[in-house]
Amino acid sequence: MALDLIQARHEREAPASRKSFAIDLPFHQQLMARALPHHEYPLLRRLHDYLADAEISSCELADLHAELKRLEARFTDPAEIRGFSLFVAQVIADGDNLYAVAD
Repeated sequence: MALDLIQARHEREAPASRKSFAIDLPFHQQLMARALPHHEYPLLRRLHDYLADAEISSCELADLHAELKRLEARFTDPAEIRGFSLFVAQVIADGDNLYAVAD
């Protein structure tokens, strides 16, 4: 089970999109534990419920990317968060939205 982040232009296209990034439970727990104080990571906090869907629009993705970059230094092994950050950068470049879909 994972929280799937799906890149799509519109929500109705998300189920057919093959562009995605999966956040497993241990990585999700690490993200939420390090994204403190909460008010400094409002977009990541939208993903706080591992079992709920969420949406981050294209106009908000640059801020999400900045939040991820700030968190990189808080990880002893930043490979996963860098992968997440690269995925968000690609979504920005493509001009799409990000849809979090709980399995």
